[in-house]
Amino acid sequence: MNDFFAQIYRQNELYDIWAKQNRMKPSTVAVLYLLDQFETCTQGWISKIYLLPKQTIHTVVQELEQAGYLEKVSVSGRKEKPLRLTESGKRYTADKLGGLYRAEERAAAAMGAEQFAMMVEMTRKFTDSFEKEIRNGAE
Repeated sequence: MNDFFAQIYRQNELYDIWAKQNRMKPSTVAVLYLLDQFETCTQGWISKIYLLPKQTIHTVVQELEQAGYLEKVSVSGRKEKPLRLTESGKRYTADKLGGLYRAEERAAAAMGAEQFAMMVEMTRKFTDSFEKEIRNGAE
């Protein structure tokens, strides 16, 4: 089990290294990455996914909003407004994260499509089983 989690932590570290090599804050990369993948998400959800303090995400959101790269979407009855990239933000993200996406795709291709798909499926199965354990009150 230790090796499994060591690989996850190693992957997280590689994203941080990439961010620094590209003169970006890892938290900025995290926000742009999620907004690019999911179109809209809240600051709270981003904070939860990346285990980053809400204040850190709030600061990044303010910076990106002031630069015109993201906007808050008004949804009636919602306390927390979803965020989304503006058209300018989509271009900025494609430019900034394009190299990261290409690196991910080359790494996946180096494994081969079948092995990559198996890795995703096995990780999904583990996560589903682990979720059942946790939600059923594991000790």
